[in-house]
Amino acid sequence: MSKAGSGVPFCVSKKSGYAGLFRQEPKKCLRPGAQTPRPPGKAGQYDFILEGLRALQASRNEYFDSLRGAAFAVPFSNAESYAIMRPPTKEEDGSMRIRITNVLLMPGVTNEAHIPFIPDAEVLVDGSRIAYAGPRCEAPSFEADEVIDGEGMLAMPGLCNMHTHTPMTLLRSIGSDLTLDRWLNEAIFPVEKHLTDEAVRAGSDLGIMEMLRFGTTSFNDMYMHMDMEAEAVRDSGMRALLGHGVVDFDESCADLAPNIALIEKWNHAADDRIRVSLAPHSEGATTEKLLLKVREAAETYRVPIHIHVSETKLDFDGSLQRRGLTPPQYLEKLGLMEHSVLAAHCVWLTDEDIELLARRGVTVLHNPISNLKLASGIAPVARMLKAGCRITLGTDGVASNNNLNLWEEIKLMPMLQKGNTLDPTVVSPAQTIAAATSAGAKAMGYEYLGLLKPGYLADLILLDLSGAHMCPCNDLESNLVYSAQGSDVALTMVNGKVLYRDGEYITLDPRLVLERAKKQAEALLDRAARAAAAK
Repeated sequence: MSKAGSGVPFCVSKKSGYAGLFRQEPKKCLRPGAQTPRPPGKAGQYDFILEGLRALQASRNEYFDSLRGAAFAVPFSNAESYAIMRPPTKEEDGSMRIRITNVLLMPGVTNEAHIPFIPDAEVLVDGSRIAYAGPRCEAPSFEADEVIDGEGMLAMPGLCNMHTHTPMTLLRSIGSDLTLDRWLNEAIFPVEKHLTDEAVRAGSDLGIMEMLRFGTTSFNDMYMHMDMEAEAVRDSGMRALLGHGVVDFDESCADLAPNIALIEKWNHAADDRIRVSLAPHSEGATTEKLLLKVREAAETYRVPIHIHVSETKLDFDGSLQRRGLTPPQYLEKLGLMEHSVLAAHCVWLTDEDIELLARRGVTVLHNPISNLKLASGIAPVARMLKAGCRITLGTDGVASNNNLNLWEEIKLMPMLQKGNTLDPTVVSPAQTIAAATSAGAKAMGYEYLGLLKPGYLADLILLDLSGAHMCPCNDLESNLVYSAQGSDVALTMVNGKVLYRDGEYITLDPRLVLERAKKQAEALLDRAARAAAAK
């Protein structure tokens, strides 16, 4: 494999504390060495969550009030946008022509019964697009700027992490092994109230670095201070669908404004690597008035709606108590399902809910590890797949996972269903890989993403197959789902640009990312502790 990045990555003027995150010199890279679900809730049992969210909304309203007149589009504190000091190189402006040769190709899977593989293949990348992916003997003539030897590796579409809260990397391991009420009210909400732009930027950089390492090329996120996360996506070269998490308890709908501002500023930005969703938090953390406004905004801006749905038994019971309907039925009543809905979790569903999700084409964002860690339950994925539901995979936030390694979700998705149903035939490797790749790409709104085919966006990874845990390879489909590890990823490419290769990051400096993340995490926890002591 040739050196990482034949061009020199962006030089930036040091106008901000974050300028140093972006490399000015390329580094030499070598080829890799060939608790149970909760009981039914009672009236008022959901209140502890709502009170915590109300307190969080109050602190957020104070923050947004301070930004009035700026359209919520504030720059990073003490910073201006990064300035390019010279004309971009071919690699930077997306004009690189790359040949990946001598590789085992997995071109992608949608509805196939088995995962397809093509030995001795070649992938040709022209700018941001795939020009060819198939047998090497049939590859067209192609003058490449860089040739990558893929011997011993598998080329496949990049992974899509379809539900996460990336800046929560700063909250890694906080509140572990607590019950849900204590986790939210003692560990999460009191800390999140003290988030700053700097903290969110540092957490976003850390999360993006972690995802690139493990082969994730795109992700779907809802959180706060989203200008900071959008800037991190733009500068790193990552692809993302971003939404400002909206809560509303007083029918003011004030928290919707920053989400609309995010759409107007960032949708289709950064060469269309950034797209924006509407992100009402959940049925329980919003009002009917707010959700009707979300429906109107979805019609106006033609963007998807990202929302937590029936994550816990408390969510399910609380909705029945408040609305007389399950969360999916309530969203259907309000007309939200007439639009593209990305429904996170969907753990507690009736048969009628599953039929509704399938009929409406709702994309389910399955987060098995988070659901287990928080003892939320096991989503009925096997039943949903049988009914024709669209299933994708996500990690959720690091605080309830503890990492952003989607390969762990890939292994657990089929295993949970087999163990829960006592049927080893449910959820095939092909269905699992589709959930981790093409299904997520489609849900993000990209027509040409998630497969390695001519004309598709060049988001791909190289997976090193030489490890002991991959040997012998008696069944490649089974190895890919049950044996592969995130650490096997040797190269991550987004939009035709190599962002990670052989332990090296092309746009991020790991030392500075880690240093700033540690500093911001310490400051965040210190602010929360001082606020708690002052009460």
